[in-house]
Amino acid sequence: MELQIIEDKTNPQLKRREVSLKIQNRGTPSRIDVKNKLAALANSRPELIVIEKLTTEFGKQETLGTASIYEKEERLKQLAHKHLITRDAPKPVEEKPGEAAPARKEEPKSEPKAEEKKEDEKK
Repeated sequence: MELQIIEDKTNPQLKRREVSLKIQNRGTPSRIDVKNKLAALANSRPELIVIEKLTTEFGKQETLGTASIYEKEERLKQLAHKHLITRDAPKPVEEKPGEAAPARKEEPKSEPKAEEKKEDEKK
């Protein structure tokens, strides 16, 4: 994945940088990969970056997008949309089937029906 910053504007009133991106990739890159790569290029932390839009045109190996890089986490919480923050967050790790699974409640065993009792007694 090759990430290129097309436009970088500083917005002093909102205390953030607004960045336009161009990404060369085979397919649409994940938002987490884009955040990490952008953080390395912009000398920032991935937690302070919100990716607002990523669009890929059919038949092209190019993705265009926009992102905001905030100076402080408090400012990010004040200004950024909540759905964008949760969309960019890494997904929680799921437990593997072989590992400890949550305990199941045991169902009380029901007594055999009257018909089953009679069949057992006949044998």
